[in-house]
Amino acid sequence: MLFKWILCILILLAGVGIGQLKAKSYDNRVYHLHELITTLKVLESEMKYRLDPLPVLFLRVSKIKEGMSRSLLETAGLLLQNQAARDLPDIWMEAVETAYLESALNKEDKRIIADLGIELGKTDMESQYGMFLRIYSLLEAQVAEAIEEKKTKGRMYKSLGSAIGVLIVILLI
Repeated sequence: MLFKWILCILILLAGVGIGQLKAKSYDNRVYHLHELITTLKVLESEMKYRLDPLPVLFLRVSKIKEGMSRSLLETAGLLLQNQAARDLPDIWMEAVETAYLESALNKEDKRIIADLGIELGKTDMESQYGMFLRIYSLLEAQVAEAIEEKKTKGRMYKSLGSAIGVLIVILLI
């Protein structure tokens, strides 16, 4: 009898844990988008005041920041240094795919980040400023969407995991 109760508690905890784990991906998406926005703001200010070449700039900012956005800039900087014959949009796209391979970001988030590489470094700082504003507004819209998904789908997965755990326990009893 004691074994049966322990098994029921473990099944219930497993259901709750699986629901929490699935809901965590929605938390992670919000976190990654916020992290990316702050990293891009640092990159923009460094571009504005330092006027260094992009590989140097990417590597410097990557040393300041943490997380996946650090990996993005570090990968892009190293690829630009080592493969100068390739153009920036290709390198940036490869860096985005490498850095955000295991992230909670969706395809639209990655597309917005990849679009940054198309215009980055091509024009003067005034035009770059407009491009950064556009990217910020697109990413902020993605953050709002991610927060809404976190509220709705995150709560749903938490409840669903608990409900499935309770259902299995009821079927066992």
